[in-house]
Amino acid sequence: MRIIRKIWSILTLPLLILTLLTTPDASSTESAVLVSENTFVFEKALIMGQGITTDGEYFYTSGSITALNLTALAKFTFNDMELQQSAINPLPDKCTERGNNHIGGISYYDGKIYAPVEGGDVCYACIVVFDAETLKPTGEIYDLPNENYDDGVPWCAVDSETGLLYASKWSNAKTIYVYDTNDEMRLVKEIPLTGLGEIDRIQGGEFYNGTLYLSNDIHDNGNIKNILSVDVATGEVKLAAERDVGGENIEAEGMTFGITEDGAVMHVLDYNKLIGIFVRHYKVNF
Repeated sequence: MRIIRKIWSILTLPLLILTLLTTPDASSTESAVLVSENTFVFEKALIMGQGITTDGEYFYTSGSITALNLTALAKFTFNDMELQQSAINPLPDKCTERGNNHIGGISYYDGKIYAPVEGGDVCYACIVVFDAETLKPTGEIYDLPNENYDDGVPWCAVDSETGLLYASKWSNAKTIYVYDTNDEMRLVKEIPLTGLGEIDRIQGGEFYNGTLYLSNDIHDNGNIKNILSVDVATGEVKLAAERDVGGENIEAEGMTFGITEDGAVMHVLDYNKLIGIFVRHYKVNF
């Protein structure tokens, strides 16, 4: 097995070098200081291109390649992002049989991974729950009202203090919907958004110090991608940080929070559609 891994490392090295040489460097901004980044290509990129979350011991990622009919979950060490475990096409049969083929921005809570899932002729937006230790589905599948997620459910975030799960649709969302993970995913409330108005192209979200933060893959703004904050008590949306991702061909994906050994606290997935995946680690002062 070690020999196979060494051979595979040698084979993937040229693409890794090509990735580093052809992708413009990301850089720090006043609101997001880039501490470090990890670069992934080939099979690792396939299992981590959508979402990222953490329990403080591991990073968990999600991946979806619709053209290949592939979904995935994976587990990486927290401080050096070494792959520990992966699960290819982990969705339950109920999901795959009706056409669910996409896992978005995931969130960890109480030993479980909460995954927003979509796909099929009528979207079939749902939350699928996985065991964080095994990456296997727990059997919990919660269908969401398709009329609220007419273009899918790209992200979810669980507030660890309350067990409430937050999610919105992908484009031009005016409302965030809130569900109770401890009560059969009962709809608790709807939060009308104010401040910046509608939110568009949200790829992931996570709570930090009681505030919900969202990874915003804005278009037509050059290298800059936004991190938005949402006051879940009032629905007010603000610009919390700007990230310089280094190139216009980079798509911002999921995000999470956790303090690593090098002092980074915010961790964001960026997807170079031509080559691979970057996980970028930032110091922020929210």
